[in-house]
Order: sequence, then structure tokens, then C-alpha cells
Amino acid sequence: MIKKLLLFSASVLIFSAASAQKGTNGIQVGARVAFPTEKLNDIANTGFGGSLKGMYGIGGKSSPHQVTLEAGYNRFGLKDLPDGASGSYSAIPIYTGYRYLFGKVILDTQAGISINRISGKSASGVKANGSQTAFGWAIGAGYMINQIELGVKYQSSDVKDDLYDIKFVGIRIGYNFML
Repeated sequence: MIKKLLLFSASVLIFSAASAQKGTNGIQVGARVAFPTEKLNDIANTGFGGSLKGMYGIGGKSSPHQVTLEAGYNRFGLKDLPDGASGSYSAIPIYTGYRYLFGKVILDTQAGISINRISGKSASGVKANGSQTAFGWAIGAGYMINQIELGVKYQSSDVKDDLYDIKFVGIRIGYNFML
């Protein structure tokens, strides 16, 4: 009970401090090319994805930062399948995060859940699929050119060496709509 009370008190203090300061709010629509890493690289091709990110500004002009909420979709086709067979890995990350803004340079850290899915279809039409929700995290860096953000991001949803591990490096482009 004491831990819950302390956590609640800390949350109220943090959000009170954040709302007391004005910052830049926005929405970002992004797209990425995703290069699988580690075990996923052995079985999956280059993937593609998109995301929608809400950004809530905290801090003033001298210290502009943002708290974020992002949802996305990433898909990777499978390699070396028999003729007529198809399959894919996909991930739907839902992350909260914190963006550090240093002029035009951005550092972005995120954590949350990732809904990971694998599906396949044999040449004879037999289908198989499965999904698992896992803890996920990401770290990225970017550079702003007007309202366009160019960046690189490493994303991981590790399920302890499970079939559903999805780890990749993404090259991103996003457009920021400032509110």
C-alpha cells in the first residue's frame, strides 16, 4: 500500500510540474524501412512500417522536451520459403516515451508493449499463425528539417529467445504537425 501511495504521489508531482510549463505539442505521421537484426535477420527480409505519434511538450524554450505516445505497424516477409508458400512477421508497438530536443537534433527513448505476430500459408493453402504480446523498447536519433524529421531507430521486443522476438533498425521519415 505504501509503495502504491508513493508511486501515485510521484506521478502527481511529475505531471503537475510538466503541466505547469509550456512546450510544443504535435502529431507526427511517419514511415520506415526496417532492417531485421539478430535471429530475425536469418529468416526475414527487409520490412516496412508506419507510425502515428502524439507529442506533448514540456519545458520552456530554453529546455524543450516532449512526452510521447506512439502506435505503429511493421511487417517483414519471410525468406527462403518453398515455392507457393508465404509468411510474415509483424509487430504493432504501442510505446510511451520521452523526446530530448537539442535544436534540430532529437534523441527519443520509448518503452511499452509490442503485439508480435507470425503467419504463414503453405503452397496447398494450409494457414498457420500465432501472436504474443511482449515488453518492447526503442531508442532513436533524428534531425529536423523544417517540419520533416529524418532518423534512425533501434526497436526490440525480446521474448527471451522466443519465436516471436522482433528486433530491427529502422530508417525513418516523419512529418510533424504542430498544434
